[in-house]
Amino acid sequence: MATITEFDAWLDMADLENHEEVYALHQAVSGCEDVGMYQCQENNGKFFVTASHVDETLMLASQDAYRYFLTVIEKRFGISDFGDIEGWYGFNRAMAKED
Repeated sequence: MATITEFDAWLDMADLENHEEVYALHQAVSGCEDVGMYQCQENNGKFFVTASHVDETLMLASQDAYRYFLTVIEKRFGISDFGDIEGWYGFNRAMAKED
């Protein structure tokens, strides 16, 4: 498994398909935990993000990179338009319901 530091390249490989996957990735990274197919682990001030379907590991080399990666996710998927991840997720979940 190769380790990369390019946020956009890793997100392109992860190919998040829906709001559930985006939410799981955001939660895994923000909580530095396992959520669904995503995992984030901290080791000596560096953060390593993996996805079960991506061969490469994303390394976030500092706290600044860690925070910036969350910002990249939020901008890429329009999360900041809803205030936070919970507002964005709630909206998308409601829109996906087939009542």
